[in-house]
Amino acid sequence: MGRFSDKIMLVTGATSGIGRAVAIRGAKEGATIIAVGRNEERGNAVVEAITKEDGKAIFKKCDVSDKEAVKNLFEEIKEEFGKLDVAVNNAGIVGASKTVEELEDDDWSKVIDANLNSCFYCCREEVKLMKENGGAIVNISSVAGMRGFPSAAAYVASKHAVSGLTKAVAVDYATKGIRCNAICPAGTDTPLTERSSADIKTRMAEIAAQGKDPMEWLKNSMLSGKTETLQKRNATPEEQAATILYFASDEAKHITGSIIASDGGFTTY
Repeated sequence: MGRFSDKIMLVTGATSGIGRAVAIRGAKEGATIIAVGRNEERGNAVVEAITKEDGKAIFKKCDVSDKEAVKNLFEEIKEEFGKLDVAVNNAGIVGASKTVEELEDDDWSKVIDANLNSCFYCCREEVKLMKENGGAIVNISSVAGMRGFPSAAAYVASKHAVSGLTKAVAVDYATKGIRCNAICPAGTDTPLTERSSADIKTRMAEIAAQGKDPMEWLKNSMLSGKTETLQKRNATPEEQAATILYFASDEAKHITGSIIASDGGFTTY
């Protein structure tokens, strides 16, 4: 018997990186996985990876930054499963690496929608399904939800807000058997990190075209390479999944409202 036997577990952003690792390990520990994402091909690949090891999983295509799509998703979950035991709200983006004065409205909105609004929409529906039997919510914040970073105004704001939302949910639902915590990773080797590296090159070219020194900008960017941790390395998605699933499990049933750094010691100095 695994820690999540007979549990229904929702994982957003499950098609790659940390979300994929959570879904695969959660299934190995007995959960029935509802893998949510926008890329159907990658989502089906996650389900296939789980079912070929005799795990249970389905894929639901959904853009969780779309309020109506999220409502429809949870109506389907209620109809098909009747409950939800664990939710890992992992979907998100890094977005434009810009200061406040450089950010366009669209830059800001994309990050807030993907990181904060999506988490709010999901939390709102998750607590409705969990109120009868209780449950655990783990929101994926970031070390950028614990401190500031240069050229990352939208991302830092969104992740601080996710951490605040986590505490608010914990306060409102602690006596209803629902726990809500947030994990704050530092650098993790995922496709999102790789895409961020590609965005850096584009941004550096734009800065050079303006007659400015792109290397000076790079030194001050939170995306300037691997996050420097005490361990001198990035985490793997599987390491982050292990932390997330601990806080989602009954082993952590007295922990709620916590913002937990899973960062190789990055925030200690």
